[in-house]
Amino acid sequence: MQPTSTIHHCFNCGSIKPTAQDVEDIEAGGLPKDPYVHYHTSAGKTKGRGDSVFELLHEQREKDGLDKTPWAPFENEEEWDLARWLIRSGLSHSEIDKYLKLNITRQRSSLSFKNKASFLRKIDALPRGPGWECEIWEAKGDELDENGEQRIEVLELWKRNPVECIQELIGNSAFQECMHYAPEEIFEDAFGKNRMYNKMWTAEWWRDIQVSCRGSPSEVSVSMSDSESDLCFPQKLLPDGATVAPVILASDKTQLSTFSGNKSAWPVYLSIGNIAKATRRSPSSRATVLIGYLPVAKLEVFSEKKRSLFGYQLFHDYMRSLLKPLVEAGTKGVDMVCSDGFIRTIYPIVAAYIADHPEQCLVACCQENHCPKCLVEPKQRGSTLHSLLRDSKTTAAMLQEAVTGEKPAGFKDAGLRAVYPFWLELPQCDIFACMTPDILHQLHKGVFKDHTVKWTTACVEGEDDEIDWRFKAMSPHPDLRHFKRGISLISQWTGNEYKQMEKVFLGVIAGAAEDDVIRTVRAVTDFIYYAHFETHTEESLAKLDSAWESFHLYKEVFIRLGIREAFNIPKLHSMLHYVRSIRLMGSADGYSTEGPERLHIDFAKLGYRASNRKQYVSQMTVWLERQDAVRRFEAYLEWLQPGKHTEDESASSDVEDEDDCEDEERGVDGNAEDAEEGRVYKIAKKAPFPRTTAATIVNGFGASNFVKSLNDFLHNLSPHAMFTPINDNTALPVFKQFKIPLPMMSQVSKKLSIDTVRAILAKPAKGRQPSAPAHFSTVLARETPITADLGTTHGIGSHGHGDMDDSESRNLNPSPLEGACGESSIIMLYN
Repeated sequence: MQPTSTIHHCFNCGSIKPTAQDVEDIEAGGLPKDPYVHYHTSAGKTKGRGDSVFELLHEQREKDGLDKTPWAPFENEEEWDLARWLIRSGLSHSEIDKYLKLNITRQRSSLSFKNKASFLRKIDALPRGPGWECEIWEAKGDELDENGEQRIEVLELWKRNPVECIQELIGNSAFQECMHYAPEEIFEDAFGKNRMYNKMWTAEWWRDIQVSCRGSPSEVSVSMSDSESDLCFPQKLLPDGATVAPVILASDKTQLSTFSGNKSAWPVYLSIGNIAKATRRSPSSRATVLIGYLPVAKLEVFSEKKRSLFGYQLFHDYMRSLLKPLVEAGTKGVDMVCSDGFIRTIYPIVAAYIADHPEQCLVACCQENHCPKCLVEPKQRGSTLHSLLRDSKTTAAMLQEAVTGEKPAGFKDAGLRAVYPFWLELPQCDIFACMTPDILHQLHKGVFKDHTVKWTTACVEGEDDEIDWRFKAMSPHPDLRHFKRGISLISQWTGNEYKQMEKVFLGVIAGAAEDDVIRTVRAVTDFIYYAHFETHTEESLAKLDSAWESFHLYKEVFIRLGIREAFNIPKLHSMLHYVRSIRLMGSADGYSTEGPERLHIDFAKLGYRASNRKQYVSQMTVWLERQDAVRRFEAYLEWLQPGKHTEDESASSDVEDEDDCEDEERGVDGNAEDAEEGRVYKIAKKAPFPRTTAATIVNGFGASNFVKSLNDFLHNLSPHAMFTPINDNTALPVFKQFKIPLPMMSQVSKKLSIDTVRAILAKPAKGRQPSAPAHFSTVLARETPITADLGTTHGIGSHGHGDMDDSESRNLNPSPLEGACGESSIIMLYN
């Protein structure tokens, strides 16, 4: 038993007052269950209570006499349920019209809407959120038309007010439990020395932007290098009591047409760092919203020589127009009603920008053969050299001079483009620090698949054929992807497939590649797994950095073997910035481009499919407005009558997945305390083989020592008890599988992982059904002394996942009979 204390920190005097709690404070992964927290009480102050969006809506509906019929404009609840289903069903307008005009629909349903027009009028009468507007742009090119005049391309920028979207997010009562309004610093120890980083509010950016570094316990932290000390501002940048809304932007061009055509969209997404990253990552939570569609222009009105530069400038002009409301709001602040019902002065400040490497360079106004975060020379990107970080003020000054035709010193060396940047007017915005790690494209797809796997394969005798043979020969395992046909012929990879290959690739090449090649691969996989941590400590960051150094130490083997001549690759260089980015913004799992990739389905692809493919962006905005109106009204009814109108849309919303999007790790919600103690397992209520003789277990399952081992177990369990020894004819219940939760390790994942232990005999072929091989899990059973009160748990470890119907949870401290007939018989099947 160790005492746990929470740091209550008075920012003015710097005192620490620990309050002891007599609880065990270390979880399975080594982190404290209740970290020591340093609160900054000067931030996030309230200004009284205010009316929420739903309270104002309800007040207006009462004035309009609609309080007696909460589902109005629909006649009754059943009609609302049908309307909600129709708008989400994916049916086209013509199909909805056909359905509503069916005789059976009109005669039996007696709906107040008889066709699609009246139905859509009802939907359009629902309360709306931030509206869409279209801004017309004209791009005058340097190419001339047949009349000798400059050619003009008309472009449409569709946008929503980002400040209104932030107001919607921060005031959403559904996010009340996962919303933070002030920075925190969390530590492993009560002395504030071993810092932890996970959510954005636990990292350094928020603290540095809002509170003075003087008096902060982490001012002298070893985590801050000299190059990072510039981010520790000498004084507060915002007034006392201000609440920062760290704006997280993401943009990514996506293809809409599938088999033919070149239809595409360029969505821009927004979220805020006040919301916990797990909620932001969930598409069904709607914690990330769409704020605009940038025009996708061909720019044929420009000559080929000037087309690229004008395209870069147009992107920044669009973004400047889109984010213009953030300038005044971030400077003066806006009073908003928050999810807890209190009014706070909110300062929305752009803190993070999620994008892949080409888009990062587009935002940073630099060429793609340069780093968007630092001034490293292109030929030095494969080294361990730490170059100067890009400075936003210096860069902005050079860009302003270059746009006017001047040639500022250092412009060419910095790899800049002569573009007037959109981020110049954004308050307190360091756009280069905003560039966050991209685990999906930088690590999984880039460093691992495109480079490490390719180089390693070239080092192996037999190359692709040998690697494919080794993947095919891998033993099946329920928790591992079996690449039955190898990997060389797979043309379209998903993020989940990258992860599955990373789990086994080191074992695949064992014995086939040189030691230094294996050491290099191990360093890469170590780096990827450490980068995935949901909570980082100084120790894990040191190991992340050590894995990066190990990769550079052994990578020269690829040059020695003639595979590579240099390593000047952007994605390899990006690994250098991970540690600093995690300290600034929190763990990297909150900023992967897998989020925007997945959102393309809900905010672009589904809307496009609902359009007639002509002027499709305007139709997409209308479709999105109607979807949002239905979702908002559904949330209002749930607020009005909690529990009555709840509908789980995650099943339908998350069915499809973007090709490059990572699948969610398999896990379940459960009792974390029971999982940590290993006290709960899950097994079928009825055994599939209820009366199996011990002889069958010995001969059929191959458990040759089963009878002797079970008798020994029963005797040791109760040495003085009288029982009939087990013999070959004793009938016992035999189960195919059971599930056991693994100890919770929040540093790796907040999800409760369930392992499934299987003992399934081979099935012969039957008709068209092919034969199935036997499946026996490998289990390590830890023997522990058996106490008189049976209070000792028998630990069982395994690997695997699976589903089980008709099951129940049981305690792992069984009665002697249950231990003999249930648990022990299962364990012995795996000898």
